Order: sequence, then C-alpha cells, then structure tokens
Amino acid sequence: MTESIFGFCLHIMFHYSTQTLFFKSPPTQLLFAIIKLKIQSLRNGADCLENTPLDSALILKQKYRSLRAAELDEKEILKLLTESTLIQEILSDKHRTDTFTGLRKIEFLLAELSEIPYFEKLPEVQVLLKTLYEYTATADGYSLTGQSKGILACHQAICTLIFIRANEQAWAKKGIDWIINYLPFAKNEATTWQETDLFERFGCVGNTPCYDGLVKSVKALSEYRQKFPSDPILAEKLTQGLNYIMKHRVIFHQDSDDYLYDDLITLFYPYPYRTNIIEVLSLLKKENLLKDPQCQDAIAFIKNKELVNGGWQAEKIFMKSSWIPFDAMKRKGNWITDEINWILS
Repeated sequence: MTESIFGFCLHIMFHYSTQTLFFKSPPTQLLFAIIKLKIQSLRNGADCLENTPLDSALILKQKYRSLRAAELDEKEILKLLTESTLIQEILSDKHRTDTFTGLRKIEFLLAELSEIPYFEKLPEVQVLLKTLYEYTATADGYSLTGQSKGILACHQAICTLIFIRANEQAWAKKGIDWIINYLPFAKNEATTWQETDLFERFGCVGNTPCYDGLVKSVKALSEYRQKFPSDPILAEKLTQGLNYIMKHRVIFHQDSDDYLYDDLITLFYPYPYRTNIIEVLSLLKKENLLKDPQCQDAIAFIKNKELVNGGWQAEKIFMKSSWIPFDAMKRKGNWITDEINWILS
C-alpha cells in the first residue's frame, strides 16, 4: 500500500509541475486534498483486502450449509463450538435479569448465538435459554417485561425464533400461537389483542403493521414449519405474511419506489429488533421466492453494495452495550459476506 501511495503522489506532483501549477495557491491546496483523499481510499481498500481467519463457528456454519453436516460427529461439532472466539466472547458478556434492558441483552446474545448451528449443545447456552424462558414467558407469548401487556411483535418473534432453533418445540409453539392469533399481517386488519400497553406505544399495531415485527414473525412461522409439524392455519398465515413482503418488493413502499426506512437498506448481520434487506432476502430464499420478479430490485441493490475487491462490510452496529459484533465496521466482514454469498448462491 505504501508504494501505491508514493507512486500516486509522484504522479500528481509531476502532472501539476509540468503545468506550472505545483506549489501555487489555491491549486496546491486542492492537490494535497486530492492526495489526502486518495491515501484514505487506498487505506480503506487495504482494509477490505485484509483476510482475517475464519472463526471456527463460521466454519461450522459453512459445513452445515454445504450439506456436509452428516460428516460432522458430536466431537467435531463441540470442538468447533468451544474453539470459537466469537462464542466465547458472547458467553462471557455480563447480563442481568431484573430490568427490561437486561433481559433484552440476554435475548440479543441468544439471537446472535442462534445464527450458529448446534449452538444449543453448549451447557452455558442451555442456562441462558432457560433464563430467557423463565423471565419472558407469559400466558400468551413472550414479553421482556414478563407481563402480557408488554408483548412487542419484534421481541416476541425473536424469542420464538431462538426457541425454534434451540429445538424447544413447546416453548416455540407458545410464540407461534400468539403470532397466528393476534398479529395483523395486512393494512387496516383488526386484532383481538387487548393487552396494548407497550404494543400500541411502540407502534406494533396500527393502520399498517410494523415491518420489523412482521418480517421476524413471518420468519418464525417459516422456520417452525420447516422444523416441526404444523397445520394449514400456520401455512395460511405464513402465506399472508409472505404476500405482504412481496407486495412491498422487499424494501419499498407498496405504492412507490421509496425505501420503507433507512435501516432496512443498511447492511448489518446478525439482526437485533430491527430487520434489514439481508434478513428479508434470507427468509425469501428459504421459501424459494428469490426468483420472483418482486425480489429483483432488492437483489440488485445488495449486489451493488459489494466492495470493489469482493465481499461486503457491516454498515451499522446496534445496541453496542447489548451486542457482540460478528464483523468489524468499514472492512470486509467474513460473516456478513458469507450470509450474502449464501443468499445469492
């Protein structure tokens, strides 16, 4: 990189000196401004070229996705899990259970871990799972306040997804039933849900469904159906939710080419209470819908985000006090690149 910067500077100096502009003001100021920008650009490019070693948890995920899971025995699975620097960092993060934000942190850490196959095999994860269930389960679904009136669509769906991926079918079914019975998947659709304290306060229900909560709830329905026995009622609700997403062409307002909101087109992985284009496309891939014309603009958008030297980078990190980043910002990320490559494959 140093040679590239030095060569560029010599080229610029020669170019301007032959035109009797060098060391004259204001062109000299412009010259050094250009050089400064070029140096920064080259440094950013170098960051993108850095190939950091794959975490063992990502190696496990790649093997799982390549249908080579059958080749993995219990011993190798546990080896890859326990050797993961990322998993160790997540599990060592301190948390508490006596506040909304404390329970949200446990939820977020488990949501991150649930992106890794076989995460539930770790004893420390089992403790976290039981803690999350104990403190969030209500008579109906899941609430970070521990009370039904505090149920929020996004967090309710995240807890449900965690339990699905952890093979806790009975726990997952509670969240699935709440989605089917109470969460609207269409504009101006009424709900019979009465516990509306936080629900209405955060806009989960109104004339238009909260897109974050809807996407995560549809994702929960999709993954539940793929993993456990289900019925036509679940399938009907899932189809309704998928149709709503497709009518919005993944990331747009239904009646215009405007994006629904900025975070939806911001690249980050994994996903907190907010959803984004990567999460929605991954859901649609699992439902074999990516070839649909309604998905093509979103796919083109994410392809255009690819770095010059290949790969993708995280553009945002949510809730830093409750979140362990999988990838560093402003450079090619192994995890986010693997996720997008899988979507586009």
